[in-house]
Amino acid sequence: MSKGEARAGSALTIGPSQLGWHRRPGPPPDIGVGCTLSRVAVEHRGAYELVGNAGEATGALDAATRNAAQTSLDFPTVGDWVVRSLEPQHDRRVVITEVLERQSLLCRRAAGPRARPQLVAANADVLAVVTVAGATDPSDPTDSDNVGHRIEWYLAAAYRGGARPVIVVNKIDNVTRSDFDATVDGLRRRLGSAASQIPILGTSAVNGRGLDELALLARDGSTLALSGPSGVGKSSIVNRLAGADVVPVAPLSPDGRGRHTTVRRQLVPVGGPGGGTLVDTPGLQDLIPWGGDLGLQRGAGPADALAAVFGEIAALAQSCRFTDCAHTVEPDCAVTAAAAAGELAAERLSTYLELVTDMAIPEMFGSERAPR
Repeated sequence: MSKGEARAGSALTIGPSQLGWHRRPGPPPDIGVGCTLSRVAVEHRGAYELVGNAGEATGALDAATRNAAQTSLDFPTVGDWVVRSLEPQHDRRVVITEVLERQSLLCRRAAGPRARPQLVAANADVLAVVTVAGATDPSDPTDSDNVGHRIEWYLAAAYRGGARPVIVVNKIDNVTRSDFDATVDGLRRRLGSAASQIPILGTSAVNGRGLDELALLARDGSTLALSGPSGVGKSSIVNRLAGADVVPVAPLSPDGRGRHTTVRRQLVPVGGPGGGTLVDTPGLQDLIPWGGDLGLQRGAGPADALAAVFGEIAALAQSCRFTDCAHTVEPDCAVTAAAAAGELAAERLSTYLELVTDMAIPEMFGSERAPR
């Protein structure tokens, strides 16, 4: 198979067992006569490449479903399960009549002055946050040369959307073992109390080290989403796991940095019949979690997602004088007191406050002070 053929047909080679329908809880939906279930493999503007037991098809939302949509959350995205017609009805496209309830949803606050949600991927079991080995100082969130300088944003988005986060330190072939260990140690220091709950894997898309362990996260119909800034090697990892050149890989820039290559999200197969799927995402320099309602039964609220990433701050906050303390200038704030005493890293608190602001969580800034 040529590289061009692999890219064009990658979404269509996903086997039914890899799609993961058997992993969904509850009884199957009543899909009606003349319809079938499919999963969104690629999202285009107004059109969707679908895969399922009935084969592949290009679909579009029917008028009723499209007109009933109130926000972008009501439209399909990569990884969604949908009900669609068996036969094409318009412009050789099948008609999508329903987007099924999501088990998880990765959603970011879209760039721009107006706060609005932007879907990243649906029904991902695991979000792998990819960074690189040998960062200048991975424990310092203010280091602009560190490609993982917004790693807490990705982790909060995973918890928020009901996906399990892992961290992937890629390009370990470029560094010594001591440099890799220093990168991992720096990440664990930086993440504080959250570090014990988040696995950190080392990988190399060049020699394949660590990729078998990563592939195990997408087995038996599971879906693994890869995210992280441009240049960390996500496309190379995808191609190695998929066993084909499903996404292009650009050479390093003159300064030795990776380049942005992925321009669309897509679902690709991993691991053959016993495997699952992988969602590659474009390089997101900042994945600011959406603070509004995601419509999920599972997943964490905005405050709970922050508590999962900043557990030590959530624990200290229980001793603040006010229940809605913003941990900035309030009197008797246990969090700022701990930072002043050196018991809480100042960078950890500033990262937390920046994320709270970026997520624009109303309940984190109450208009009335309520003492405990």
